[in-house]
Amino acid sequence: MNKINFNGELVSEEKILFNKTKRAFNYGDGFFETIRIVNGKPIFIERHFKRIVIGLKHLKINYSKKFNLNFLSDNISELININNIKSGGKIKVYIFRSGMGTYKPSTNDICFIIESLKVENNLYKLNHKGFLVDVFKDYKKQINYLSSFKSSSSLLYVLASLHTIDNHLDDSLILNENNEIIESSNSNIFILLDNKIITPPLNSGCISGIMRIELMNIINDIGFTVLERKIVTDDLLNSKEIFLSNVVSGINWVGGYKQIRYYNTLSKKIIKELNKKLVIGRI
Repeated sequence: MNKINFNGELVSEEKILFNKTKRAFNYGDGFFETIRIVNGKPIFIERHFKRIVIGLKHLKINYSKKFNLNFLSDNISELININNIKSGGKIKVYIFRSGMGTYKPSTNDICFIIESLKVENNLYKLNHKGFLVDVFKDYKKQINYLSSFKSSSSLLYVLASLHTIDNHLDDSLILNENNEIIESSNSNIFILLDNKIITPPLNSGCISGIMRIELMNIINDIGFTVLERKIVTDDLLNSKEIFLSNVVSGINWVGGYKQIRYYNTLSKKIIKELNKKLVIGRI
């Protein structure tokens, strides 16, 4: 059985005590971070740690000076080694407020779990068949300072994913309170419109994705302009290409929305450049 890291200690999964994690279950009082492993090593670790610190400050969770980048990197590396992940994988870091209490916490101290899992591919691989997507309209995402990171309170994304299953789709697109398309159920979104790449700005309420930043850099490097502006439904009808990004999959290209069909020429070029940077160690 795989080991996990619980507050800096390697333990078996069944050793986790419910009363230590009760606040996460009761109130969603925390957040999580997913980190990709390539060649047995975590990538973008500094960016992930920066986002973790932002989340801790937003949720007012206390952490000591010991909980720093080196501490996180060392604990992740130890877990990767003991679980024998030598190529592709992913790390999930769950962070929540420890202790008991009701809505009023008994303490604001940090509690965390680090989990490691193997994935099939070492480098990123573009999906062979384009995703079929639709817009999820039942619930909309509020815009606030909590919108940009992955809260444990993820019911919106769960319901969007159920919409995906019920309608035989591959993913569903999320709307914010202004009826703007801001992301999918698990990814940031980019569209090719009028020879420009458009992605929603962070103030739209979208997740501040690690891969989103990396792809914006690559897109600029290959000679395209990236515009951060709102995306509305009509933009989907006029786009030539749509792709979704997250740190685990890299890129998933969208093949269809309703009766509209899309190409994947740019997606192929971007994922090729992404993997090239990984191979030569520029990431």
